[in-house]
Amino acid sequence: MKFVTRLLAAATAACLLLGLGIGQADAQVLDRIMKEKKIRITAQVDSAPFGILDKNNKPTGSEIETARQIAKDLGVELELVQVSGPQRIPALLSDRADLAISSLSITTDRAKTVWFASPHGALSIVIGGAKSVNIKSAADLAGKKIGMTRATLEEQEVPKIAPPGTNIVFFDEHAATQQALLTGQIDAIGCAAFLINDLAKKAPDKGIETKFTVATAFYAVAVKPGNYDLLQWVNTWVFVNKLNGVLAKIYEQNTGVKLVDLPTL
Repeated sequence: MKFVTRLLAAATAACLLLGLGIGQADAQVLDRIMKEKKIRITAQVDSAPFGILDKNNKPTGSEIETARQIAKDLGVELELVQVSGPQRIPALLSDRADLAISSLSITTDRAKTVWFASPHGALSIVIGGAKSVNIKSAADLAGKKIGMTRATLEEQEVPKIAPPGTNIVFFDEHAATQQALLTGQIDAIGCAAFLINDLAKKAPDKGIETKFTVATAFYAVAVKPGNYDLLQWVNTWVFVNKLNGVLAKIYEQNTGVKLVDLPTL
């Protein structure tokens, strides 16, 4: 822990020095955070298991706990700025938040408006179904009914790999998609890996398992363009906590699945 503290402290000092060479409008954001002893981070609480409200109506989830860990390692107070999915980037750009940490997937389109740090988490889209259903690869989807939820990553990714003859059935909510699988209306579903694990635990008699992974999206902390000092510190923080296992621990405790190997941006 002493090594981690020294490394993060060194990164903070280096970032503050770097900020001196950048324009006053965008520079020294980290300096301001350290002086005010407070960091403002987005909190989306309608996206389990990344951000939810617990039984006491308090925010929790993997991304909320990541935000708490960042504030702890900085030695400052955390102010959670509650947002919806569409409000994540606007909150950052309007200076309502210093960081956006709300399972924000890295895309080239989003990179036009925000700066991403190296990824600290991932969302794997998989095909899941009962053990009795013979699906081992995308080719096996032909002739089968595959359910998925609208307006999700799986809606974008699964059709790309589905062969001709695949019958894709759409539902409006995850609960409806999962219920269709459990009642035999469909043969399998495309969804996030953690949902398959959760479904397997809730209905152990159904023998639900992951068949194969379709795609993996990586998400990261985003900063407002120009905030070099803060971005450098966050990248250092991700590096340190990837090595010491803290990121994996936060992710696995909240999602129930192991964190995949994370690339460096």
